[in-house]
Amino acid sequence: MTLRTRQTMHAALITAPHTIEHQEVSIPEVGQDDVLIQVELAGVCGTDAHLLEGHFQAKLPLIPGHEIVGRVVALGRNARGFTEGQRVVLDPDLNCGTCIMCQKGMRHQCLHYEAIGVTRAGGFAEYVVAPSSVVYDASDLDPEVAVFAEPLGCVAWGITRLRPEPGSTALLYGAGGIGLLLMQALLASGVSEIAVVDPQPARLELARKLGAKHVLQATAETGGQLRDLYPHGFDVVTEATGVPRVQQGMIDQAIAGGKILVFGVAPEDARIEVSPYEIFRRDLTVLGSFSLNATIPLALKWMRSGQVRTRELITDTLPLGQLHEAIGQKITARPESIKAIVSPGEVLAGVLK
Repeated sequence: MTLRTRQTMHAALITAPHTIEHQEVSIPEVGQDDVLIQVELAGVCGTDAHLLEGHFQAKLPLIPGHEIVGRVVALGRNARGFTEGQRVVLDPDLNCGTCIMCQKGMRHQCLHYEAIGVTRAGGFAEYVVAPSSVVYDASDLDPEVAVFAEPLGCVAWGITRLRPEPGSTALLYGAGGIGLLLMQALLASGVSEIAVVDPQPARLELARKLGAKHVLQATAETGGQLRDLYPHGFDVVTEATGVPRVQQGMIDQAIAGGKILVFGVAPEDARIEVSPYEIFRRDLTVLGSFSLNATIPLALKWMRSGQVRTRELITDTLPLGQLHEAIGQKITARPESIKAIVSPGEVLAGVLK
């Protein structure tokens, strides 16, 4: 059945906290500035786990999924620069363009912020619609590579905020999917040596293969081991864990004049204790990094050049019908899982009634 004769599509919806339902829903309408995309692959992110658990005040029911690669199947009358069949990726963040934050160039902090897969229908479906202004060509990339454009775009914003000095040293806590992207981006942006800490040996081995100079399994002795390696501390200390106790300890590992990047998503109600005196005395800079900010082009550049490798990160490719299992791996942090992606064109037999 062609799109022209189809009216509905398969989709996975979060209908209540901890509940995913598989339904036939209407194919999204294409506005005059929009692009309709047939989803090839959609990555599973920690944000999807937060949404499933009822965080972020999500308006349900919602089709999640914001890490999307697919092919153009229809264009609105004002959508330019794309052709049917072209492979594309998208920036899920939508903004008004006129509020004070948009005018400051902080469009991801828009006062009227919306996001595909977070506040409006996303990519865990056969089709997704997006304004043409947030769609980018990826025709030269395989879908298994291009599906990382959005998470790597988030990393690119963190790197843009951080601006590491050429030849600097870095410490990274967390070697999951986003951590390994962040590690490679640091190396692509001037960092010469990076140490990676993670509890899982298999992840540390992959970190070493992708460029880490030192890998350390997280134990009670890790802090002392790091000080033995770099007695004066690291120029950059960052994390991709979202674990408050990890974030709390980052200041201790920074060199005087160093930079600390809080990258992982901690629980909204989490609090940590830090010493303002130490930040003052050691001239430390503490930075946050939320989402992405027009940084998809930089992410695509890194992937096209081979500076950031992504294929090795994919450990699970699942049909849409197993989305709950894929997100569950994020919630339970299954050790052997690094990155799960979903193929919405494949629907588990028997799921749709």
